[in-house]
Amino acid sequence: MGTIFGKAASAFAEAKAIIKKSKNRSGGYNTPSIDAGQITGPIKNHRWMGWMNPSSDVNDGWNDWSRLENPGNLPVWHGNFHEIKGTHPKHHWAMVMDLRRCVGCQACVIACKSENKVPLGVFRTAVRVIETGHMERREDGIVITEDGNYAPNVKKSMLPVMCNHCEKPPCVESCPVQATFKRQDGLVLIDYDACIGCGICVKACPYGNRFFNEVQKTADKCTLCVHRLDHGLAPACATSCVGRARVFGDLLDSKSEVSKLVAANRTSRLLTGAGTGPQVYYIDMKGDLFEADPGKAKIMYTYAMGFNTSAYEKLGGKAVLPAVEEQENPYKNKGGNE
Repeated sequence: MGTIFGKAASAFAEAKAIIKKSKNRSGGYNTPSIDAGQITGPIKNHRWMGWMNPSSDVNDGWNDWSRLENPGNLPVWHGNFHEIKGTHPKHHWAMVMDLRRCVGCQACVIACKSENKVPLGVFRTAVRVIETGHMERREDGIVITEDGNYAPNVKKSMLPVMCNHCEKPPCVESCPVQATFKRQDGLVLIDYDACIGCGICVKACPYGNRFFNEVQKTADKCTLCVHRLDHGLAPACATSCVGRARVFGDLLDSKSEVSKLVAANRTSRLLTGAGTGPQVYYIDMKGDLFEADPGKAKIMYTYAMGFNTSAYEKLGGKAVLPAVEEQENPYKNKGGNE
């Protein structure tokens, strides 16, 4: 942690010198100033551009934000997290990822982006698809090369990732302005009014599950849909999971589904050696996933050759990938507005 705080001090000094926060705010978020010389009219090609055009019309929905709610006035912490248990919280929220049920359909990702207005190019939750294995040389192999025939011996595994709402979150401890905090019920949240967008907390997260929101000009991440939770609703990702792989609930309630799953199954958590106490539990996590760096997990192709190679040409022809061209108005002559 000493290294984090050392970097935090220098980064904060630099951030104060270069970051100029807009004073025109709406609902706790930065909104572009009309006098700033930015385009504020309808976007030219009528696409839903998200963060690529944060100055779009107020009618496009991007300025329709709401503040984080805390209707119960729950206590919050910026450190000394061990004190929370002594306050006898009523709830301790957690998520269980049952990898026996996850099919990688990405429904949770879409639900999250829709529910929380997550900008293009970034995610509050994601399902990493990890492919491991190798090509084996076999006489009956369907992949034919100059060196012989090969058959794939590979497998795919799904790794859903999100903010782990850690018991000891380094992102909270590293924030120089106490914009990020831990709530009594276990949620790690961000005060977007206080956030200066320095990005220190983004770098402090060992899981790589924070990002810089280009629309808000602040740090951002999964909030477990706190606006739903405070009104008695489960997070959008859990309610949309078609295989019931994501289960959300209260670990302090022994009758809750999450408590029963954790008690009845061998569970794993990511990067427990970092001492963060992650509150996302995985069932049936394979060894290759357990050792994977969740911040770098991505689709890994293990085949012997690519499509656009001379070896592939010898199999019958070169794969031609379609060219994608940006149209000035993709809805022209299709009933859309010009």
